[in-house]
Amino acid sequence: MLGRGEIKNILAKYELAPSRALGQNFLSDPNVANKIVSLASVDNQDWVVEIGPGVGSLTVVLAGRAKEVLAVELDRYLIPAIDETINRLGLSNVTVIHGDAMKIDFSTLLNASNAWKLVANLPYNISTPLIINLLESCEQISAMLVMVQKEVGERICAAPGSSVFSGVALKVGYFARAKIVSSISREVFIPKPNVDSVLVQVVRREPTELDLDPDLYKKVFSLSRVAFSNRRQMIRRTLSSYLSSDDFAEIGIDPTRRPETLNLDDWKMIAKKVTTEVN
Repeated sequence: MLGRGEIKNILAKYELAPSRALGQNFLSDPNVANKIVSLASVDNQDWVVEIGPGVGSLTVVLAGRAKEVLAVELDRYLIPAIDETINRLGLSNVTVIHGDAMKIDFSTLLNASNAWKLVANLPYNISTPLIINLLESCEQISAMLVMVQKEVGERICAAPGSSVFSGVALKVGYFARAKIVSSISREVFIPKPNVDSVLVQVVRREPTELDLDPDLYKKVFSLSRVAFSNRRQMIRRTLSSYLSSDDFAEIGIDPTRRPETLNLDDWKMIAKKVTTEVN
């Protein structure tokens, strides 16, 4: 396991500094790394994806528990550092690739015969779009345990009626069950971030629970995006281009409601009533 001192030595050796532009805050506490892997329930049958491994503080612990670890790192300057750590410790079950997780097609990269877990201290600047992208496009990943900013975690896990419920939570809730499982101190990172962090567990729903055909799926989330872009307004105003007062009455939804009060079933009824194309 890599402690704070060893991580600082690695950074100094390779003349590296965490990149603010890439959202890098390196985990430097082995106890927290162990906690993450334990909460993810990683065992020797698991294939694990890690995104943003940094110098390998979480990677090392994952390698000790998982069958295989695939670590994806965007920062090419970090690759020699993490490769040295892996070689020095003889971690034969770790593969590091240089690439942009937002551009990689994980559905073709990951062996479809294996059930994968994503376990990662995600770069803060890509956490939300990455989670959504993987839920939409990579069925091989059956579960995630990810470190994100506290506010991001609260938005991802929010329930309808919450003041922070949004289109993000609506979409995550369609594909998976998400909850915050732990708070993480700022003191365990290099450098110390200016925000609090949490661990979010995301467990994919069974395919039989996903009941939207492609056209209805697109319409549900296009309409919700329109409404949430003006979340303080009533849906009778934000959706006035698509539904009349009579339409709302027919489906039994109060048009004075705001989008954060609507659950997925409400949005399905709205989408089925809309007959025009939604931009």
